[in-house]
Amino acid sequence: MKQKMSSLKWVCAASAFAFLAACSSSDSGTSANDVDSSSSVASVIEESSSGTSTESSSADGVTSSAAGISSASDSDSDESTATDTDTLSTSTWLTWDTPTSPTAAAYSAPDSAVIVTLSESGFSVTNAGTKSISVAENKLVVGSAGLYVFSGSMSDGQILVAADENSTVEFVFNGVMLGNSENAPLFLVSGDKLKLELAEGSVNVLSDARHYAYMSVGEYTEQDSVPKACIYGREDLTIKGNGTLYVTGNFNNGIHTKADLVINDNPTIYVNTVNNALKGKGSVRINEGGTYYLRTGDGSGIVSDKETDLAKGRICIKAGNYTMDVGNSGIKAFYTDSISGGSYTIHSTDDAVQAATVMVYGGEFTVESGDEGFNAKAAMYLRGGSATITKSSKPFVSTSVMAVSGGSWFGLGGGYVETMVPTEASVYTVASELPAEIASGALVTIENASGTTIYSAVAGKKISSIYASSADFSAGTYTVYADGASVCAFTFDGNSFVASSCVAE
Repeated sequence: MKQKMSSLKWVCAASAFAFLAACSSSDSGTSANDVDSSSSVASVIEESSSGTSTESSSADGVTSSAAGISSASDSDSDESTATDTDTLSTSTWLTWDTPTSPTAAAYSAPDSAVIVTLSESGFSVTNAGTKSISVAENKLVVGSAGLYVFSGSMSDGQILVAADENSTVEFVFNGVMLGNSENAPLFLVSGDKLKLELAEGSVNVLSDARHYAYMSVGEYTEQDSVPKACIYGREDLTIKGNGTLYVTGNFNNGIHTKADLVINDNPTIYVNTVNNALKGKGSVRINEGGTYYLRTGDGSGIVSDKETDLAKGRICIKAGNYTMDVGNSGIKAFYTDSISGGSYTIHSTDDAVQAATVMVYGGEFTVESGDEGFNAKAAMYLRGGSATITKSSKPFVSTSVMAVSGGSWFGLGGGYVETMVPTEASVYTVASELPAEIASGALVTIENASGTTIYSAVAGKKISSIYASSADFSAGTYTVYADGASVCAFTFDGNSFVASSCVAE
């Protein structure tokens, strides 16, 4: 690990710009806030390399350490696939009914578009012109750039993109239902980028096989292994439009690209999958918003884990509504999670939000986590937004830097560590162990000397620590209550924005 982190130091010194490239592409612009912390974030990742690491494996074959670093390589063959013991989630907290048929909407295709209709008898293609597009049994292979409009149902079929490296292929799904009995129904094998538009008002449903068979398409052979998701890309994948998409990933991930995953416009996306729901190994960028229901067996909700490039392994979310019921972390990046807006309800077995660096500028979070709420392996910057964490091991924890400069943060934890305490704060913040344990189900409140409630929440487990930060705090004494009984009091004395002890009265 020390050898790997030394190479990161060299890269940081060579190019600070690359550090933020995942959030500064033409798809997602860079905020001033992102730029502020580039140098400090780089130095914190360097410093964290000397710390002791604790490893834990995930269903994706990824190993995370105390520096937020994963050990998966970029090759197809090194990414593990689902085993017989991996299953879809059995949780009943988040459920939905997947449609049994697609819904087409009013969509006017341009004259240049290739029209593809799916049926149980196969693919019907019209207006292909000179484009490279072929049908063999239940497989359709697209080899040319251009616009392709799909509609119809096929229970066992596959759409493959096998274009040259400079080709951008654009698909419109306008009422598509596609399953596959031995592989992924949609696979970007080669090309520069696939743009998948969900026609406004349409409902589209995709599902894959429980076990995958090896396949050969163009230069992609058995030696390259198999796809890793119901919708899988080996190059950049952009999803856009205002339609609806249901994805069932019976084998491994739901939607996954080895490169960059970008989501534009306001789609509604349901993903029920064995492993990770949305994965862009290079990066994930969600720009305008959308509505997302993410449910996993062993995996995380939104993941980016590329470790070999400082401009990658990042998640940048600007907006959207997210409901996650996941068997690992809610949002998990190798390097940086940058969140500037959105609404998040996260039930996670592991951390709700995890990265080497966590930067939150906005967004509203309601969290119940099996481990940490927000976990930064190097640095955390809480600059705006809000969170209520009713269940966690520790609500907010950061290995090196914990900086609080805005927002409203309230968390209950089953344990306490000193790295919960902010190292920098310009907003009054308390992070403290409690002198007495509070029972699960108790109503926990923080009140000022006048009896005004600043925070209130029901404990989702037995708790022994509290974290709270608010613009409503000022110099003075505040009392923590459990079901109306005083537990302890903490004081902001005006000389410091941080209180790290709560004393029984």
